[in-house]
Amino acid sequence: MSTTIGFSSEIYHIEPHDILVLPDAPVDFESSVKCSDEVVVLLSNDHPDSLVRGRNVAKQALSRRVSYIPVRFVFCPSISSWNILPILFKTLRQCYKYTGSNIYHTSLTNLRALHIERGQRNADNAYVISKHWHISPEMRVQMYNRLVASLTAKGFDDKYPISIMLCRRCGIKDSVDDGHHRIGICAQYGIERIAVNFRAAGTLPRVLQNLLKRFF
Repeated sequence: MSTTIGFSSEIYHIEPHDILVLPDAPVDFESSVKCSDEVVVLLSNDHPDSLVRGRNVAKQALSRRVSYIPVRFVFCPSISSWNILPILFKTLRQCYKYTGSNIYHTSLTNLRALHIERGQRNADNAYVISKHWHISPEMRVQMYNRLVASLTAKGFDDKYPISIMLCRRCGIKDSVDDGHHRIGICAQYGIERIAVNFRAAGTLPRVLQNLLKRFF
C-alpha cells in the first residue's frame, strides 16, 4: 500500500459532535498531513475514522452552538499513487474502494454548493442509469415514489447516508458515489439535514494533479 496521503478536493461543513466522537489519529499522521486546515479527519482501510487535528475547534464550536465547522478529509490510499489505471478507471478502482467507518451530518445546501454531483436526479430521469442497467418505466416510478414516501414521512435516515468518494474523478476531484436520487428528493421537499459517509481508493501524485487541475 502506498504511504501517500490523499486529500479531499473539497472542504465539508460537518456538525461538531460528529468530529468529537472520533478517536485521535496515530501521532505520526500529524506530521504527514501537510495542510493548513484546522480540522482534519483521516480515513483508512485499516482502522476507524480518526481525528488528526481540530478537537479544540470542534469543542469550541459545540459550546457556541455553531451548526457546522469546515473539515478536510484525508485518506490512506489503497492504490499506489503510480498505479494509474485503477485510479482513473471505475471498473478497476472498484476492487480497491473502501468506505470510512463513520457517518457525518451536513446540510443539503452546503453539499450542493460543492458541485460534486455527477448529475441531478428527479422524477423524470429516476433510475435511468445506463443502457446496461434497464428497468421498466413502471418500476422506476414505484422505486422513486417509495423513496419519496420514506424521506418525506421519516426525514433522512442515517442508516442510508449519501456516499462521497474522495478524489473519485481522475484521482483529483471528489464526487458523489451513491445517493443522487436522495439528494434530488431532499432538494425538492426541503429536507436540509442529511447524513454522509466517505469512500476512498487512490489519488494521483501531486505533480500530475497540479498539471490536470485546470480541467476540473
